[in-house]
Amino acid sequence: MTTQHPTVGILVGGGPAPGINSVISAATIRSILGGADVLGIIDGFKWLMEGGTGQVRPLSIEEVSRIHFRGGSYLGTARANPTKSSEQLDNVLSSLTRLGITRLVTIGGDDTAFSAMKLEERAGGRLQVVHVPKTIDNDLDLPYGVPTFGFQTARHIGVEIVKNLMVDARTTARWYLVVT
Repeated sequence: MTTQHPTVGILVGGGPAPGINSVISAATIRSILGGADVLGIIDGFKWLMEGGTGQVRPLSIEEVSRIHFRGGSYLGTARANPTKSSEQLDNVLSSLTRLGITRLVTIGGDDTAFSAMKLEERAGGRLQVVHVPKTIDNDLDLPYGVPTFGFQTARHIGVEIVKNLMVDARTTARWYLVVT
């Protein structure tokens, strides 16, 4: 009797944030060590919403073990939201089913979280979904004092840029305006 490995899909939605590749790496490694196969889904929900299954790649421990040193998202990202149409949500579910994905890890902000929730509801128990909140805006409704990953790095870099502008302003006797 052969036992099929569960298949985990990983996708990223929304804008970039520092730390995405660390999450992709950790989720992949942990899933493989737990006996699952892992598929990285390119460009978030974008291609799945069209019913596509070609924009995926198998992920291995060797492939992802050092991606945390790179910026951006190893799997790309897109601001595609399948909840805008019932047909697109059904396409995503159908694509995931054809790929054999029974577990899905989504990484993203409020749109991606909402899409993940609606997808799991629509799947009726056929798909387990875990969402990892990500936004540099830190505007998700998380417990007090729990920032989303990427926020601290973005804040720190922003502070350093403003400090440098202040030195430049003093040096040149000019004003700089920072709009947030």
